[in-house]
Amino acid sequence: MSFPRTKIQAPRPTAAFVDRGVVQARLAEALATKRLVLLCAPAGFGKTTLLAHELARLPAQHAVAWVSADAGDDLSRLLECMLAALEPYDPPWRTAPEALVAAAGRGSQEEQRAAAAELLNALDACDVPRGIVAFDDVHRVDDPAFFRFLDLLIERMSPRWTVALTARTEPPLALARLRAIDALAEFRQLELQFARDEARRLAAAAGLDEKIADALFDRTLGWPAGLRIAIGAVLGARAGDTERALRASQRPLFDLLVTEVLQQLPPALADFLLASSVLPVLEPARCAAVTGDAQAALRFDEIERLGLFVDVLEGPDAPARSLRLHDLFREALLARLQQSDPQRLAALQRRAADTEPDPVRRIGWLLQAGDVSAAEQLAFDQLPSLIVTAGPTAALHVIAQFPPAAKESPALAYIRALANWARWDFHAMLAQFERAAAGFAARGDAQRGRLARAQRVMGLIAYGRIEEAAEELARLRAEPLPIETRILVLNAEFWLAIDECRHSAVAPLVSGMLDLLQRVDRIDLWYQTTPPLRMPGLPGITPVLERHAELMLRVAGDAPTPLRALGLLSQAWCTLWRGRIAEAQSLMERAREDAAWSGQSGAVRAHLLALAAVMAAVRGDARAAVEAATARYHTYSSSAPSGWHRYLLAIFSARVIAACGGAGDLHEALARVDTERALLGAGAAARGAPPRELPLRAQLAWLEGRADEAIERWREALANEEAIDMMGQAVETRLRLAAALLARGHAREAAQCLAPVFARVGPDGGPGGALLAGEPLRRLAAARWGDALPEPQQAQLRAWWALVAAERAAPASAPADRAAAPAAAQPLTARELEVLARIAAGDNNKLIARALDLSLHTVKRHVANILGKLGVDSRGQAAAWYRAHVR
Repeated sequence: MSFPRTKIQAPRPTAAFVDRGVVQARLAEALATKRLVLLCAPAGFGKTTLLAHELARLPAQHAVAWVSADAGDDLSRLLECMLAALEPYDPPWRTAPEALVAAAGRGSQEEQRAAAAELLNALDACDVPRGIVAFDDVHRVDDPAFFRFLDLLIERMSPRWTVALTARTEPPLALARLRAIDALAEFRQLELQFARDEARRLAAAAGLDEKIADALFDRTLGWPAGLRIAIGAVLGARAGDTERALRASQRPLFDLLVTEVLQQLPPALADFLLASSVLPVLEPARCAAVTGDAQAALRFDEIERLGLFVDVLEGPDAPARSLRLHDLFREALLARLQQSDPQRLAALQRRAADTEPDPVRRIGWLLQAGDVSAAEQLAFDQLPSLIVTAGPTAALHVIAQFPPAAKESPALAYIRALANWARWDFHAMLAQFERAAAGFAARGDAQRGRLARAQRVMGLIAYGRIEEAAEELARLRAEPLPIETRILVLNAEFWLAIDECRHSAVAPLVSGMLDLLQRVDRIDLWYQTTPPLRMPGLPGITPVLERHAELMLRVAGDAPTPLRALGLLSQAWCTLWRGRIAEAQSLMERAREDAAWSGQSGAVRAHLLALAAVMAAVRGDARAAVEAATARYHTYSSSAPSGWHRYLLAIFSARVIAACGGAGDLHEALARVDTERALLGAGAAARGAPPRELPLRAQLAWLEGRADEAIERWREALANEEAIDMMGQAVETRLRLAAALLARGHAREAAQCLAPVFARVGPDGGPGGALLAGEPLRRLAAARWGDALPEPQQAQLRAWWALVAAERAAPASAPADRAAAPAAAQPLTARELEVLARIAAGDNNKLIARALDLSLHTVKRHVANILGKLGVDSRGQAAAWYRAHVR
């Protein structure tokens, strides 16, 4: 959790609350019947107090999720707070709450709509009779994405749920539409101001007569905060001096706060309040650290005893003691500090930053203190991790808070580049990394400059600017590099090796990168170095990729992160190349389920589609393989960062189709390759396109009955064997050529062609690309070789074909292009039955986690699995199923 628990704790109702009669009754009715309740009025009209008091009166079984908005909050932060505030009611999540926050934070409207739909479904299935989601002080929020998301929620809110907002100004929501359908209740200044009789009751409770009460009411026009301030000023006047009291009540209210209230306090307490006002929430330990006052806990006693414009925060997870100053009081104190001692204010804000555990809020404190340089450094160090956990929008929102003079700094350009990378905007990414590298160089910051240059290389590779990337990497290798930069250089090195068709160089580079990754605690680096789709099947890569997968799963733990799905998919690729086809299918389904829970990143979706296509080709399901490979091309080509990327997408599609498709399908696929290659320009096309395409064009010739041409092209391809060896294509090509030669009676030449295939069995640990040879593999396994091929190698061919034949004889699997669909219904596991029994017994998630010694993440995941397998929506329905079928 990256926010203080006090953000999701409503103020405690106080004994000084004045019953508002009709207003309270109308508010109670609105909370029970409307989609949106809006309390909108200037500061001091009791919006927060009135709403908190009414929510506290709701029956205990009602759900209340309270979120206090602060300056700088964005959609990601507020959504994280909202989901945490809902946790006591155990919403039946089907997608991890953390994944919903990340999806909403990526900035895509499509993802935000999907996150809103998932949240609405969970609220609707929550086992509570009624629920309220309250956002306090939303005028502080300047993120338009938050209000767009709120509109999505309110538009389709379940009748059992209401959103309540307090604000000083009208929020940018579709209020007119809600008014038109009578789904909005509004409480404005006229409704919230005190009537004369309410002012008299408030004054009488303080021991003042009606004359003074009426004078104060006329002075303040029923402004609740003004009445309380004025009453406090009157009470502070000399006893019996009514005239002085009335004169005091007519002074400017701001002056009353600063002068009458503070001057009535002991100097030490007044100074403590001044110094503490920099903090939005007061906690004794933090106040002591910021103010330097070791008596902070005792000061809290005095503040509460004197009733000094504070709200007491409370909740099951609240700190031992937390207070929040009333907005007007805090603003007055801060204004006094700014006017009287701005240097002290900056120093206090710096101490607030030093005591702030949340790096985003710490950056805000540093900016308030005017320490832009320290804020830049903190952003550079901390925001990369925020981008991978909460999405790029959150990081960009933080950067927007920097003053204009700092927004072109190289550190912030570096963060913008990472954010654009996360959005797959490679053009902006490359431009920002170039700006960062140039800026660091101009400042003489060689170390961070090299980091930006290493990241820039990935942008060059994405655009197919291979020569530039190679030259930059050569320069970087000659310079002293810190470990983080060395990791990124190795990552770029193996991507470059793949693009340059130096496939045998990839495994050693990845292995060296993993050695370094294990030495740093940087979640962002694990995301930036996930295995590319063209890695599986490369020479010697399987054991290295298995290690990479194991490390990703270890780093991910049980947290809902795409790293888990990517780790499982890497394991699936490895088990497939080792010939354990059924296990690979099972791992792919686990990855699919994990992605549904943890959120599907673009990389996860791409891997799922690719693996599904290859698995279909292995099974001999040509139609499913062709459809999945073609769907992957069309899905990603429109958003590909460059022509080079589109060309590679077309090559992959054609590669899968060549393994199992007919002549017409392959002809169409190669036409797409031709189109994309032509758009690259002569230089890029001449660099690497022909070797990649040779096996594909040989297969087309074979399918069209041009056997001599096919054999010649296969031989030409094998003359560039390393260049074509993508996704096991070298092995597959040798098998196809050998089968063609064998059909012509050239058994010994066919055997010679196969010899390198068997030599790779040891390092790769399985058949690899032989699984995609299909019919040629069957013919080779069934052939009578005599002494042309040693018996152990003949047995190996038969064993490989047996693996494929067994898979093809198995019942048909689900459609290969079902990359995002849920797995078929399965029986509950033993652990899921244990969790279900606890649900039926009435335990909440925390109790289940404690009883079964599980993390809360794991319990939520089990609950999602249970609901999905049983085909029910809520915990109550799952409990009913258990009682009917198990107990």
